[in-house]
Amino acid sequence: MSEELAIKLNNCTTKGYVIAPAGYGKTHLIALAVRVSDDRQLILTHTFAGVNSIKTKMTALGVPAFKYQVETIASWSLRLCLAYPQTSGWMTGNPTSKQWSKLYECCSVLLQKQFIRHVVGASYAGVYVDEYQDCSDSQHSLILALAELFPCRILGDPLQAIFDFDEGEPVDWDASVYPTFDCLGQLETPWRWEKAGEPELGAWLKGARRKIEQGQKIDLLGELPPSVVCVHTKPEYLASHQYSSLCEQLGHNESVIALHGGDPRCKNKTHRLAQTMAGRFSSIEEVEGKELRSFLRKFGAAKTVQTGFLLALDFAKKCFTGVGNALTAGTKRGDVAKKSKGTKYPSVLNAANDYLNNPTSNHLRSFFLALKANPETSAYRRDLLYRFLHVLKMHIDGEGATLSEAGDNYQREMRHTGRPLNHRKLIGTTLLVKGLEYDHAVILDADTLTAKDLYVAMTRGSKSLTIVGSSRYLPAR
Repeated sequence: MSEELAIKLNNCTTKGYVIAPAGYGKTHLIALAVRVSDDRQLILTHTFAGVNSIKTKMTALGVPAFKYQVETIASWSLRLCLAYPQTSGWMTGNPTSKQWSKLYECCSVLLQKQFIRHVVGASYAGVYVDEYQDCSDSQHSLILALAELFPCRILGDPLQAIFDFDEGEPVDWDASVYPTFDCLGQLETPWRWEKAGEPELGAWLKGARRKIEQGQKIDLLGELPPSVVCVHTKPEYLASHQYSSLCEQLGHNESVIALHGGDPRCKNKTHRLAQTMAGRFSSIEEVEGKELRSFLRKFGAAKTVQTGFLLALDFAKKCFTGVGNALTAGTKRGDVAKKSKGTKYPSVLNAANDYLNNPTSNHLRSFFLALKANPETSAYRRDLLYRFLHVLKMHIDGEGATLSEAGDNYQREMRHTGRPLNHRKLIGTTLLVKGLEYDHAVILDADTLTAKDLYVAMTRGSKSLTIVGSSRYLPAR
């Protein structure tokens, strides 16, 4: 079926779409379609992780590099507009979140110019757009402009459309996709679970998807595959059952993702639970790194060394448990403290004193590394900690005149390299892990998830799924 559908995508001469549920081989299908093409294809997606995933699949299937170019929609649009700044009216090299919508509008207008149409039309024979449910309306308008130049095939899953956009509303498939794009097909085989040796889980999730699409409820007391565990609890016992469910996942070295819903308020829940787990599970940060950037601004504006150090201590407490236990009373006040016979951790004291006597990024990094190595502390927001350590290293190496500037440089770099996090046990929200795959998934407070968030959460684990909540039927909202 994949080979036949790939040929159908390649032969499409107008606008077409493919419905691609989570874990059903969408990236594989794109690679197969490009492999049978005769000419170069433009492949657009939303994240650099997506770019890397597509390139990896292309290489694995032996697709010649001359047949494709893979970019994010954002980077491709920015590069084209900056190449013709007078015509596009765009000259900003690093757009903020609220500027992207305007960029896409400028790019759409640019694509109406005859000489630009000639340039782009001569560069590619067609376009594929991955994860189309993550497009905003302004991105959709841009894709329609591209579809006037050559065949356009979009692939996505409306059931995973959970993003909120700074640059506008998410694309409405009923209003904007189905009436104007031809249906080329739908992926039918849950390959993620077939390959993991859990075909029963894949089949159950396929049935659950069908019920969600039809507005029905999933009965958690019905027949379940062995790899699905439902933990029913009263609301007052929810926290303890979530804790025990995560503890049960600590006996192996496979990857685990524990998930709250996509509500912005859930980010603090993930941090609190990771803190409760004393770092055995680590909390994931949002890509934008707002908390780190806020700290860097405040730290840079500190009037005294002591004020800056106290800000750094507050930030350390957001990364580690047990910070207070590792510090002397003087260090807690931001003073240069004397070592005595009773000093429990002289290495931490010395690192703090080094910074207070000579406030450099090198000494601040040494202080945080001393905390990291201390037996009293445990990193529960490793993502946040490692980003900060990376920013300090960049500043030490001269990649930024100030720490804030180094932070901005790091943020741009991270968009390409991804999060610096290799921990196997993670807590996050559906928004932060959509599109990613883990061995095991644990849904926390399942009653609070919307239908789409529930589907995204259920499909993250390839080997097992644990659902913790008080409702027999989901989605409960």
